[in-house]
Amino acid sequence: MTLTPESIVDTSLEVLSQFGMGDLSMRRLARELQVQPSALYWHVKNKQELFVLIAQRFTAEVDARCPASARPTPAVTCLALRDVLLAYRDGAEIFTLAYSLQPETVIPEALATALESQSLAVLLSFVLGQLMIEQNRSLLDVADDSAEDTFAAGLTALLRAT
Repeated sequence: MTLTPESIVDTSLEVLSQFGMGDLSMRRLARELQVQPSALYWHVKNKQELFVLIAQRFTAEVDARCPASARPTPAVTCLALRDVLLAYRDGAEIFTLAYSLQPETVIPEALATALESQSLAVLLSFVLGQLMIEQNRSLLDVADDSAEDTFAAGLTALLRAT
């Protein structure tokens, strides 16, 4: 397998789906890619950079679903972000870490063009916080049948206020 950022992210997502974020180490990733860790570090400086690459993949999925050129509403884009992040084990946590490190590289384009920076920051704080809670409840087998409704209601109230 040729070592590329794409192959590294693909393999990272496989490791995440099987073992979770706690077991995604650079050493394990190198082993899964059948390369020496030094070869992996040639392409990805550290685990934080890896999280940014993974989050950028999530953002690309959201951008494909909600292209800025179609001018989707912020609510539609946030719902797409929710769907994408919840589709991956620990997706919300990884995205939140990447957003903390390099926000400008992981914000879906439709949100970046629709909202001014302060409103965008408040909206993403709500979205990511809710998704982390929802994803953690799911991982801990805590039933939350109203999670989607709670998210939608909070999103609607927040967007009305901005």
